[in-house]
Amino acid sequence: MKKKIVSIIMTLTLAVSVGMVAAAAENPAATRNELHSEGAICYDNGEGGVVLDAEDLYMLADQLDLFKVRVSKQLGIMQTYLSRSDTGIPLTSADNVYAVHKKPSAGEEIDPLTLDFASILETIAVSQSIPQDPAAYGLPSGTKLYKTPEGQLVKENAEGAEPISIQAASADNLSAGAAAWVNGRLLLGTGADIADAATKKPDGGIGVIPQKAGISKGYTLPEDLPSAYAFVCITCNEGNHAGSDPVFEIKGGGHYEKILSERYYANGYNARVALYYITNAPKGAVIKGSNGKLFY
Repeated sequence: MKKKIVSIIMTLTLAVSVGMVAAAAENPAATRNELHSEGAICYDNGEGGVVLDAEDLYMLADQLDLFKVRVSKQLGIMQTYLSRSDTGIPLTSADNVYAVHKKPSAGEEIDPLTLDFASILETIAVSQSIPQDPAAYGLPSGTKLYKTPEGQLVKENAEGAEPISIQAASADNLSAGAAAWVNGRLLLGTGADIADAATKKPDGGIGVIPQKAGISKGYTLPEDLPSAYAFVCITCNEGNHAGSDPVFEIKGGGHYEKILSERYYANGYNARVALYYITNAPKGAVIKGSNGKLFY
Protein backbone atom coordinates (compact mmCIF):
# COMPACT_ATOMS: atom_id res chain seq x y z
CA MET A 1 0.00 0.00 0.00
CA LYS A 2 2.84 2.40 0.90
CA LYS A 3 4.54 1.70 -2.44
CA LYS A 4 1.28 2.44 -4.22
CA ILE A 5 0.87 5.80 -2.42
CA VAL A 6 4.47 6.77 -3.20
CA SER A 7 3.91 5.83 -6.84
CA ILE A 8 0.79 8.02 -7.01
CA ILE A 9 2.59 10.99 -5.44
CA MET A 10 5.52 10.66 -7.87
CA THR A 11 3.12 10.45 -10.80
CA LEU A 12 1.21 13.56 -9.70
CA THR A 13 4.45 15.50 -9.10
CA LEU A 14 5.74 14.58 -12.56
CA ALA A 15 2.42 15.58 -14.12
CA VAL A 16 2.45 18.99 -12.42
CA SER A 17 6.07 19.65 -13.43
CA VAL A 18 5.38 18.67 -17.04
CA GLY A 19 2.32 20.93 -17.07
CA MET A 20 4.33 23.90 -15.77
CA VAL A 21 7.06 23.31 -18.36
CA ALA A 22 4.49 23.05 -21.15
CA ALA A 23 2.87 26.32 -20.04
CA ALA A 24 6.26 28.04 -19.93
CA ALA A 25 7.09 26.75 -23.41
CA GLU A 26 3.96 28.44 -24.81
CA ASN A 27 5.12 31.79 -23.39
CA PRO A 28 6.85 34.01 -26.00
CA ALA A 29 9.51 34.80 -23.38
CA ALA A 30 10.33 31.12 -22.85
CA THR A 31 14.04 30.33 -23.11
CA ARG A 32 13.40 27.49 -25.59
CA ASN A 33 12.16 30.06 -28.12
CA GLU A 34 15.72 31.41 -28.27
CA LEU A 35 17.09 28.02 -29.36
CA HIS A 36 17.43 27.12 -33.03
CA SER A 37 18.97 23.66 -32.81
CA GLU A 38 17.26 20.66 -34.42
CA GLY A 39 17.87 16.95 -34.75
CA ALA A 40 20.75 14.93 -33.35
CA ILE A 41 24.37 14.17 -34.19
CA CYS A 42 25.65 10.64 -33.60
CA TYR A 43 29.34 9.74 -33.58
CA ASP A 44 30.72 6.24 -33.25
CA ASN A 45 34.46 5.54 -33.25
CA GLY A 46 34.00 1.81 -32.89
CA GLU A 47 34.55 1.63 -29.13
CA GLY A 48 31.99 4.12 -27.84
CA GLY A 49 29.46 6.51 -29.24
CA VAL A 50 28.52 10.15 -28.60
CA VAL A 51 25.06 11.59 -29.26
CA LEU A 52 24.42 15.33 -29.36
CA ASP A 53 20.63 15.77 -29.25
CA ALA A 54 18.94 19.17 -29.61
CA GLU A 55 16.14 17.96 -27.34
CA ASP A 56 18.61 17.99 -24.45
CA LEU A 57 19.06 21.74 -24.92
CA TYR A 58 15.31 22.28 -24.97
CA MET A 59 14.94 20.22 -21.80
CA LEU A 60 17.57 22.34 -20.03
CA ALA A 61 15.87 25.54 -21.24
CA ASP A 62 12.53 24.35 -19.84
CA GLN A 63 14.12 23.46 -16.50
CA LEU A 64 15.67 26.94 -16.23
CA ASP A 65 12.30 28.54 -16.89
CA LEU A 66 10.64 26.23 -14.38
CA PHE A 67 13.18 27.37 -11.78
CA LYS A 68 12.36 31.03 -12.49
CA VAL A 69 8.62 30.39 -12.13
CA ARG A 70 9.01 28.53 -8.83
CA VAL A 71 11.32 31.17 -7.36
CA SER A 72 8.78 33.85 -8.32
CA LYS A 73 6.02 31.93 -6.56
CA GLN A 74 8.14 31.46 -3.45
CA LEU A 75 8.92 35.19 -3.39
CA GLY A 76 5.18 35.82 -3.51
CA ILE A 77 4.76 33.65 -0.41
CA MET A 78 7.35 35.94 1.25
CA GLN A 79 5.29 38.99 0.15
CA THR A 80 7.81 40.11 -2.45
CA TYR A 81 6.69 40.72 -6.02
CA LEU A 82 8.11 42.08 -9.26
CA SER A 83 6.26 45.06 -10.66
CA ARG A 84 6.44 47.82 -13.25
CA SER A 85 5.13 50.30 -10.68
CA ASP A 86 7.82 52.76 -9.55
CA THR A 87 6.57 52.74 -5.96
CA GLY A 88 8.88 49.89 -4.95
CA ILE A 89 12.65 49.26 -4.83
CA PRO A 90 14.24 49.56 -8.30
CA LEU A 91 16.40 46.65 -9.44
CA THR A 92 19.86 47.63 -10.62
CA SER A 93 20.01 44.55 -12.83
CA ALA A 94 16.87 45.31 -14.88
CA ASP A 95 15.33 48.46 -16.32
CA ASN A 96 11.88 49.56 -15.13
CA VAL A 97 11.54 46.58 -12.79
CA TYR A 98 10.75 47.12 -9.12
CA ALA A 99 10.50 44.84 -6.10
CA VAL A 100 7.42 45.55 -3.99
CA HIS A 101 5.91 44.01 -0.85
CA LYS A 102 2.31 44.44 -1.98
CA LYS A 103 0.90 42.31 -4.78
CA PRO A 104 0.82 44.43 -7.96
CA SER A 105 -2.41 45.12 -9.78
CA ALA A 106 -3.18 43.50 -13.12
CA GLY A 107 -0.92 44.80 -15.88
CA GLU A 108 1.89 45.75 -13.50
CA GLU A 109 3.15 42.22 -12.80
CA ILE A 110 6.46 41.14 -14.34
CA ASP A 111 6.75 37.83 -16.15
CA PRO A 112 9.65 36.04 -14.38
CA LEU A 113 10.68 34.42 -17.68
CA THR A 114 11.72 37.84 -19.00
CA LEU A 115 14.32 38.28 -16.24
CA ASP A 116 17.88 37.07 -16.05
CA PHE A 117 19.24 35.27 -13.00
CA ALA A 118 21.00 38.40 -11.71
CA SER A 119 17.60 40.10 -11.34
CA ILE A 120 16.11 37.09 -9.60
CA LEU A 121 18.99 36.94 -7.11
CA GLU A 122 18.63 40.67 -6.44
CA THR A 123 14.91 40.21 -5.79
CA ILE A 124 15.66 37.47 -3.25
CA ALA A 125 17.91 39.93 -1.38
CA VAL A 126 15.20 42.61 -1.50
CA SER A 127 12.69 40.14 -0.02
CA GLN A 128 14.27 40.73 3.40
CA SER A 129 14.03 44.51 3.22
CA ILE A 130 11.74 46.41 5.60
CA PRO A 131 8.96 48.29 3.75
CA GLN A 132 8.04 51.70 5.19
CA ASP A 133 4.66 51.89 3.49
CA PRO A 134 1.84 50.81 5.87
CA ALA A 135 0.08 49.24 2.88
CA ALA A 136 2.70 46.47 2.88
CA TYR A 137 1.37 45.41 6.31
CA GLY A 138 -2.25 45.18 5.20
CA LEU A 139 -3.15 48.72 6.29
CA PRO A 140 -4.85 51.24 3.99
CA SER A 141 -2.36 53.27 1.99
CA GLY A 142 -1.55 56.54 3.73
CA THR A 143 -2.38 55.26 7.23
CA LYS A 144 -0.70 57.33 9.94
CA LEU A 145 0.73 55.51 12.94
CA TYR A 146 1.18 56.67 16.53
CA LYS A 147 2.80 55.38 19.70
CA THR A 148 1.04 55.78 23.04
CA PRO A 149 2.94 56.67 26.24
CA GLU A 150 2.67 52.96 27.15
CA GLY A 151 4.51 52.04 23.96
CA GLN A 152 1.55 50.63 22.03
CA LEU A 153 1.09 51.10 18.28
CA VAL A 154 -2.22 52.75 17.33
CA LYS A 155 -3.75 54.14 14.16
CA GLU A 156 -5.48 57.09 15.84
CA ASN A 157 -3.92 60.13 17.46
CA ALA A 158 -4.88 59.32 21.05
CA GLU A 159 -4.10 61.63 23.96
CA GLY A 160 -0.37 61.73 24.63
CA ALA A 161 0.47 59.64 21.54
CA GLU A 162 3.29 60.68 19.23
CA PRO A 163 3.48 60.12 15.46
CA ILE A 164 5.97 57.47 14.35
CA SER A 165 7.21 56.02 11.08
CA ILE A 166 7.92 52.40 10.21
CA GLN A 167 11.59 51.58 10.59
CA ALA A 168 13.81 48.53 10.62
CA ALA A 169 14.39 46.85 13.96
CA SER A 170 17.82 46.66 15.54
CA ALA A 171 19.25 44.24 18.08
CA ASP A 172 18.79 46.84 20.81
CA ASN A 173 15.04 47.24 20.32
CA LEU A 174 14.24 43.54 20.04
CA SER A 175 13.39 41.75 23.28
CA ALA A 176 16.26 39.79 24.77
CA GLY A 177 16.46 36.42 23.04
CA ALA A 178 14.05 37.37 20.24
CA ALA A 179 15.52 36.89 16.75
CA ALA A 180 14.53 38.35 13.37
CA TRP A 181 15.78 38.76 9.82
CA VAL A 182 16.17 42.48 9.09
CA ASN A 183 17.45 43.74 5.75
CA GLY A 184 19.34 40.54 5.07
CA ARG A 185 20.87 40.23 8.55
CA LEU A 186 19.91 37.80 11.30
CA LEU A 187 19.62 39.78 14.54
CA LEU A 188 19.42 38.54 18.12
CA GLY A 189 17.63 40.91 20.47
CA THR A 190 19.49 42.31 23.45
CA GLY A 191 16.56 44.02 25.18
CA ALA A 192 18.63 47.18 25.60
CA ASP A 193 15.58 49.43 25.19
CA ILE A 194 13.88 47.74 28.16
CA ALA A 195 16.98 48.19 30.30
CA ASP A 196 17.17 51.82 29.18
CA ALA A 197 13.57 52.41 30.22
CA ALA A 198 14.53 51.44 33.76
CA THR A 199 17.11 54.23 33.92
CA LYS A 200 14.83 57.07 32.82
CA LYS A 201 13.75 59.58 35.41
CA PRO A 202 10.05 60.62 35.64
CA ASP A 203 10.85 64.04 34.14
CA GLY A 204 12.20 62.40 30.99
CA GLY A 205 15.87 62.93 31.81
CA ILE A 206 18.30 60.05 31.94
CA GLY A 207 20.45 59.46 34.97
CA VAL A 208 22.43 56.74 36.67
CA ILE A 209 20.44 54.49 38.98
CA PRO A 210 22.24 54.69 42.33
CA GLN A 211 20.85 51.48 43.86
CA LYS A 212 19.21 48.21 42.98
CA ALA A 213 17.87 45.40 45.11
CA GLY A 214 16.53 41.91 44.54
CA ILE A 215 12.83 41.54 45.26
CA SER A 216 12.31 37.83 44.52
CA LYS A 217 11.79 37.03 48.21
CA GLY A 218 10.47 40.46 49.15
CA TYR A 219 12.40 43.66 49.86
CA THR A 220 11.58 45.95 52.77
CA LEU A 221 12.20 49.61 51.97
CA PRO A 222 14.73 51.17 54.33
CA GLU A 223 13.41 54.67 53.50
CA ASP A 224 10.56 56.47 51.80
CA LEU A 225 10.64 55.93 48.06
CA PRO A 226 9.26 58.83 45.95
CA SER A 227 9.80 56.94 42.68
CA ALA A 228 11.43 53.75 41.41
CA TYR A 229 11.27 51.05 38.77
CA ALA A 230 10.85 47.31 39.22
CA PHE A 231 11.72 44.73 36.59
CA VAL A 232 10.23 41.21 36.90
CA CYS A 233 10.49 38.12 34.72
CA ILE A 234 9.61 34.45 34.56
CA THR A 235 10.67 31.63 32.21
CA CYS A 236 9.58 28.07 31.51
CA ASN A 237 10.28 25.39 28.89
CA GLU A 238 6.86 23.74 28.63
CA GLY A 239 6.37 24.53 24.94
CA ASN A 240 5.60 27.64 22.95
CA HIS A 241 3.14 30.10 24.53
CA ALA A 242 3.12 28.17 27.82
CA GLY A 243 3.70 29.64 31.26
CA SER A 244 2.20 32.41 33.34
CA ASP A 245 2.98 36.12 33.73
CA PRO A 246 5.40 37.26 36.44
CA VAL A 247 3.90 38.34 39.77
CA PHE A 248 4.42 41.78 41.30
CA GLU A 249 3.01 43.35 44.48
CA ILE A 250 3.59 46.03 47.12
CA LYS A 251 2.43 45.65 50.72
CA GLY A 252 2.38 48.58 53.09
CA GLY A 253 1.44 51.48 50.81
CA GLY A 254 2.55 53.14 47.62
CA HIS A 255 1.28 53.13 44.04
CA TYR A 256 2.50 51.39 40.90
CA GLU A 257 1.58 50.91 37.27
CA LYS A 258 2.77 48.52 34.60
CA ILE A 259 4.49 50.51 31.85
CA LEU A 260 5.87 47.65 29.75
CA SER A 261 5.05 43.98 29.23
CA GLU A 262 6.65 41.54 26.78
CA ARG A 263 6.25 37.87 25.91
CA TYR A 264 8.53 35.89 23.65
CA TYR A 265 9.74 32.36 22.89
CA ALA A 266 13.41 31.68 22.19
CA ASN A 267 15.88 28.81 22.49
CA GLY A 268 13.19 26.48 23.83
CA TYR A 269 12.12 28.83 26.63
CA ASN A 270 9.09 31.05 27.14
CA ALA A 271 9.94 34.40 28.70
CA ARG A 272 7.52 36.86 30.30
CA VAL A 273 8.87 40.21 31.46
CA ALA A 274 7.30 43.37 32.82
CA LEU A 275 8.43 46.80 34.01
CA TYR A 276 6.61 48.73 36.76
CA TYR A 277 6.83 52.38 37.78
CA ILE A 278 6.46 52.89 41.54
CA THR A 279 5.59 56.14 43.35
CA ASN A 280 5.21 57.24 46.99
CA ALA A 281 6.14 53.93 48.61
CA PRO A 282 6.75 54.54 52.33
CA LYS A 283 9.55 53.22 54.49
CA GLY A 284 8.75 49.68 55.64
CA ALA A 285 6.71 48.77 52.56
CA VAL A 286 7.52 45.33 51.15
CA ILE A 287 8.04 45.01 47.39
CA LYS A 288 8.04 41.54 45.86
CA GLY A 289 8.20 40.25 42.28
CA SER A 290 9.12 37.14 40.28
CA ASN A 291 12.92 37.06 39.78
CA GLY A 292 12.71 40.81 40.16
CA LYS A 293 15.01 43.76 40.61
CA LEU A 294 14.17 47.15 42.13
CA PHE A 295 15.92 50.25 40.77
CA TYR A 296 15.78 53.42 42.88
